[in-house]
Amino acid sequence: MTKKAFTELSHSLKELYSIWPKPIPKKVGHLFEKAQKNLTELKKNGIGHLSHSKKDKSFDFVDLINQLLKTHDFLFLSRKLSYHVVTTTDLPRAFGSQDEGMAVLTELLAFSAKHADFNSRLEIQIKSVQLRAGPAIEIKFIYQGKTLTELDHQKILEKFYGKETGGISLARMSLRKFGGQFWLEFPKQNHVALTFNWPAFDMAQDKAKRSYSTYQYDILITDYSKIRQRFGIVRARKMLGMVENFVKTLVRHPVDMVMAFPERGMVTAIYESQEGTASSVSTRISQKLKKETFRLGRKNVSPQFRYQLSFLA
Repeated sequence: MTKKAFTELSHSLKELYSIWPKPIPKKVGHLFEKAQKNLTELKKNGIGHLSHSKKDKSFDFVDLINQLLKTHDFLFLSRKLSYHVVTTTDLPRAFGSQDEGMAVLTELLAFSAKHADFNSRLEIQIKSVQLRAGPAIEIKFIYQGKTLTELDHQKILEKFYGKETGGISLARMSLRKFGGQFWLEFPKQNHVALTFNWPAFDMAQDKAKRSYSTYQYDILITDYSKIRQRFGIVRARKMLGMVENFVKTLVRHPVDMVMAFPERGMVTAIYESQEGTASSVSTRISQKLKKETFRLGRKNVSPQFRYQLSFLA
């Protein structure tokens, strides 16, 4: 834990205690005392107590998550949240900086807790996965929110993939530095999953040789209103879903995110690409769609598309 993180955590705890409605229940007061005692113990043992030595370039992600959850008990208490950790026994050790790993986990935990419904549950899933270049660890934070509208989806995407310099953006930059992958999913209508892969081997050197950026490719069906008038809203939405699934086959879904926006008749693909090759991905998508037809009832439909490629980060 860095000195800055320790100081901010200590101040946050004191501020939370000061604004907590009075009188403070005995159980809540006990948790505040416990958190303060843990902070004091960390300070006594040295700010860097949680870090491995500089020679040790691997760490245990499950231990790190357990440390994080214990430290942030008051965060769950303040929003009446519970959490559930699901993991496997075959996890490799993560490669890289434990401090960077803690920073990424802290951002994801804070984002999930802030946007989760009161009295809901945060699920943390951890498992080993095999990337093309070697083994990795996949961590998924799944939180429950209110029923998400199309506008809510758009706002979350802007927050997640936007150009702001703090929070989630910093976590994505850290993961990119270590060769990890970071993406967003909506597994259910009222659930959001923040997911990342952290390599269990050193692939940062290979990643550094190539510069990657994130792009957004909007695919608008220009005659969508006519299709809705002809086939009805339900079948038009079904066709948009077909376009969405087709685009997913052309990118690295779910790492590269693809989402349909039925109200606008649009499918958006957000993907990471080596600088200079972004247009090759978009060209491949547009060329494939140009030749594709989609069946609605007994009719084959060839929609008309307009495309827009944007640089995100």
